[in-house]
Formats: sequence, structure tokens, C-alpha cells
Amino acid sequence: MEREAVIIDVTIPFEAHPISEEDLQKKNARVVGDMPIFSYIPLKDTLDDALNNWLKILNAKLDYLINLLTCYREGFTTLPYQSVNISEKGISFIYDSPLNIGQAVEVRMVLDLYQSIGFYLYGRVVRSDPKDNKYQIGIEWLPMSPDISDKLSFYILHKQREIIRKKKGL
Repeated sequence: MEREAVIIDVTIPFEAHPISEEDLQKKNARVVGDMPIFSYIPLKDTLDDALNNWLKILNAKLDYLINLLTCYREGFTTLPYQSVNISEKGISFIYDSPLNIGQAVEVRMVLDLYQSIGFYLYGRVVRSDPKDNKYQIGIEWLPMSPDISDKLSFYILHKQREIIRKKKGL
């Protein structure tokens, strides 16, 4: 039995556009602006606790700046905000023109996890319905690495918990 996906409505920096099958073959889902590899290299602490704390703060600031510059270079800082309906299985959004069922689509979006992270995700159109002179597009995600899928799931579950807390007035 397949598990139901959690679906949430959020407004995020978002952009989608159709791509050719040829382009799709050259692309893989990826994350932009995540912590650099250097943050995971364990460094020995010095004998001075104050110096250790300053070095950790400096390292965190450098990670933040590298993340910011990477997202800027990839164009994630200029994405327009759009309301979307997102789940672990796909995404639904309003688009200016119809898309063909089965059409490959590249999605760029920014999700706030422990920091703002840019995502390149790929999917296929499963729905393209007219709505108020535009089109409601539904996309089913193509396979992505477990790491990216976990980040997406974490974001969705975290946001769902926030929505529930707001409804309960907590």
C-alpha cells in the first residue's frame, strides 16, 4: 500500500518552464547553496575556548556568504514569489500558458530549511487545466537523490507543523 503524501500550500520564490527531452537527459535534480563540503571537515579545537568560539562564528559567517553568493550567481535571489501546492510527489501552480501532458519541466525554487536553499527539480506535467485566463499546472516529480528528497520532505513536514500550530493558536 502506497503512503499518502502530505500536501501544503505555500508562497515561495518559484519559477518553472518546459524543457526538451534532450535537455532533460542532461540534467539531474540538485541543490544550490547548501553547506559547503568544507563545513563537514572536522577540525581540531585549539586550547583557547574563546578562539574556538570565534573561529566557529567566522566559519558560520563564511558558509552563509558562500551560500548567498552561490544562490545569487544561479539567479535564485531574483525568483518571483508564487503560491504553490507542494508535496513529496509533485507540485501544482498557476502558469500563463497551457503545457502538454507528459511535457518535461524544470522547476527552480527556494525553500527555507535551516537556511535558504535553491532547488533544481524536474518533473512531468500530469495536469493542465484552464483557470481564470491562466492554467493550473500539476507536475509529478521525476526521481531525485534520497538526499534531495529528504530535504524536500523535511521542508514539507516542518511547514505542515507550522500550519497546524497556527490553526491551534500555539
